[in-house]
Amino acid sequence: MKFLNKFLTKQEQKALLAICGLALLGFILGQFDGLQHLSAKKSTIPENTQELVNAVQEDKPIQIDIRTASKEELILLPGIGEKRAQDIIDYRNQYGFKSTDDLLQIKGIGEKTLAKMLPSLLLFGNPQFTPENLTISGQDTFKISLSNQDNTADKTSSTSKTADLKKKTGSTSVPKSQLTNIVNINTAEIEELCTLPGIGEVKAQAIIDYRNQNGKFNSVEDILNVKGIGPKTLEKIRSRIKV
Repeated sequence: MKFLNKFLTKQEQKALLAICGLALLGFILGQFDGLQHLSAKKSTIPENTQELVNAVQEDKPIQIDIRTASKEELILLPGIGEKRAQDIIDYRNQYGFKSTDDLLQIKGIGEKTLAKMLPSLLLFGNPQFTPENLTISGQDTFKISLSNQDNTADKTSSTSKTADLKKKTGSTSVPKSQLTNIVNINTAEIEELCTLPGIGEVKAQAIIDYRNQNGKFNSVEDILNVKGIGPKTLEKIRSRIKV
């Protein structure tokens, strides 16, 4: 410090040391406050995130309430893409949901799609379609056990759909090439799509998945956008499909 004697008086040197000390103290306090803020930020977990963490730790499915869920949350549901999520929101804004069964009123959502969604849905409104009422048969068709017989006229089970399909096609033993039923590729479920020549369960599911992700087909040629379906397959089924 002796070299400072040439430039500063003893009083000025003391003042400089005081300023340096205050600056150092301020720096230390600033670092300490920053660490406290960072620690508090790490320990604060949003409520929704905490629920997700708890659900994952307890191996529980996330329950989505279609009455309040956002578009991003609805897209997390099995079989629901961006277009179908928006359809759910549009229906909710116009009519409201009285029960999870009301999802069946939305175009493109059938019993099989609803069955996939049920484990992730918060059920409400005394629904007839519940996980307990759904069983999978050997042909992967869903049978609905309804306790309220008054609703059977309004809610057709997959068993009756299969019966209707047999009436249209005659017999399940008839070769596909001899079937004449017309299939609407915008509404048909997997069993009906499988009646088309060259369409098995894998391609039928691919059609449904594409439809759920991108919305309805505008023309029969749009089916070429489905992976695994090319021009040759389209020519086989062109006379049997419609939109």
